[in-house]
Amino acid sequence: MENQGDTQKKIIVQYVLIGLLVLLSGIGIFLVNENSNLKRKLADCGVSFDDSEGERLEVMSDLKLMAGEYDSLMTNNDSINVELIDQKGKVDKLMADAKKYNWSIYKLKKEASTLREIMKGYVRTIDSLNTENVVLRAENISVKGALGVKEKENDQLKENNSELQDKVKLGAKLAALNFIVYGQRVKRNTVHKETTRASNTEKIKACFTIDKNEIAEPGKKMVYLRIMTPEGTVLAERSDNSNTFNFEGSKVLYSVKKEVNYENKPLDLCMYWDVINGLSPGEYFVKAYMEGYEIGAASMILK
Repeated sequence: MENQGDTQKKIIVQYVLIGLLVLLSGIGIFLVNENSNLKRKLADCGVSFDDSEGERLEVMSDLKLMAGEYDSLMTNNDSINVELIDQKGKVDKLMADAKKYNWSIYKLKKEASTLREIMKGYVRTIDSLNTENVVLRAENISVKGALGVKEKENDQLKENNSELQDKVKLGAKLAALNFIVYGQRVKRNTVHKETTRASNTEKIKACFTIDKNEIAEPGKKMVYLRIMTPEGTVLAERSDNSNTFNFEGSKVLYSVKKEVNYENKPLDLCMYWDVINGLSPGEYFVKAYMEGYEIGAASMILK
């Protein structure tokens, strides 16, 4: 009985040992499999890290390029420049955070993509403004050209108008016809007799006809007479400004003046100069003036 009990114990021990061996074998196989899985996962993690690092560096490179592109977009428009500087600041901040690993790859790429789209919008806006500026410059050149043509036309019209006015003035200039001048001797204060002797001349008489001119302005006008002596002086009562009139931008002496009423038709006129201090022999030149023009001239010789 004792041998039979020992045998049973041995059998039980054997089964227990076999069970333990099987269990240990299973555990060993499990550990080997787990070890393989861990190695594979570690390998996968290494690849994933390398991929993520590559993507991070790629996004940072794009951000750096984007920052440079923002600098190149600066324009003459101050309002747009302020917005571009603000967006470039966001790019710089995102790039700094990426260097510190403060962003996941997904968020980093998404934010970079958003900034890229915003930049494209500015590119389109600036291109549109540049196109408008080119059109405006072309229109400005066209307008300036048209204005230049108009200015030339206006200058030509002014020149033509000035020439026409000059022609009208010349056309309106009056003329003295049948101009004669001679010396007179006065007898008994009533009889005037022509004389050619200087010593007998007491008056100088000048007669002429102011010609018909329908262009001239009618009305009261002043006629001036200048009598030049053989010595080249003007016979005048006074030599101050009260005895002068305007001619070709200067004040000149006159011998005698007379107001007439001109009605655009022939007007006969005689004017007299009373001799004061006696006359010297020689040739005397007499000229008549109206409205700043010389209208006629004549001469006489006294012996």
